[in-house]
Amino acid sequence: MGSILGLDLGGTAIKSGVLSDSSQFIDTRNNPTPQNDPSGIAAAEALAEIVLDYKETHKLDAVGLVIPGLVDSERGISVFSGTLGWRNFAIVDEVEKRTGIRTYLEHDVTAAGIAELRLGASREFNDSILIQIGTGIAAAYVLNKKIFKPHSQMGEFGHAPIFNDRPCPCGLNGCLEMTASGGALSRNYAALTGEKISPLEIVERAKSGERQASDLWHEFGEAMAFGIAWLASTTGPEAVILGGGIAKAGAELIEVIEKGLQHRLSIHLKPKLVISELDDKAAAIGSAFSAKDRYLAS
Repeated sequence: MGSILGLDLGGTAIKSGVLSDSSQFIDTRNNPTPQNDPSGIAAAEALAEIVLDYKETHKLDAVGLVIPGLVDSERGISVFSGTLGWRNFAIVDEVEKRTGIRTYLEHDVTAAGIAELRLGASREFNDSILIQIGTGIAAAYVLNKKIFKPHSQMGEFGHAPIFNDRPCPCGLNGCLEMTASGGALSRNYAALTGEKISPLEIVERAKSGERQASDLWHEFGEAMAFGIAWLASTTGPEAVILGGGIAKAGAELIEVIEKGLQHRLSIHLKPKLVISELDDKAAAIGSAFSAKDRYLAS
């Protein structure tokens, strides 16, 4: 067979690459995500342009596309994405009519979970949870070495209620991703200081002792620990895999969450915290694997 193109449409970037017939993920690229695009048409056009560009140098059998939020994978519809500002948008139809190539839609973090299970940190565990921390937050559940997703709302961990009242685009107040996502760190830091910097810069400033950065990083850790403690008490995973852009903080990320877990877990199975092995390419890789499976089954 030919190759499968994997596309990860995020809030700020479109990550892409080709899954070869030997399961190597090659020719990886980054392109900007169109902003202020509530109709989704600009995104569809950008995605189609990327597909057609790859098509010039690769024999593509299919395209895997992943997006944040609630998705109807079978119908190729973005049901709701707070990150992208979409509701009930037929993204697959819009991409396919511009490229002529069969395109398969999946949730971005479900796809990242597939990639971690096949190539990454989940391989050594029977039961694990991937928490992808980017513009927002979502989770993928692995039970007995299989992705567990009985319905499309599964894994919207970022919309679990915690202890603050920050408003969320989903319509509620106090969602986890309004405090413990990379996007929230940057927004909340800018609200305090008037300065817009990256989440990793905030981590560095927290390490150096800057008060505002330290306060937000501590709050981040407490909020994430609060959520993980609930996961540990209800599903009991052996490991929690931490992915997304903030995972580049590495040991600092594990340390700030571990501090919060120390006073929240007692008799529970304490999950091992592990940094993703696939960096920020997991969702794009998983989108290609998911599309390949569905293409071969069709």
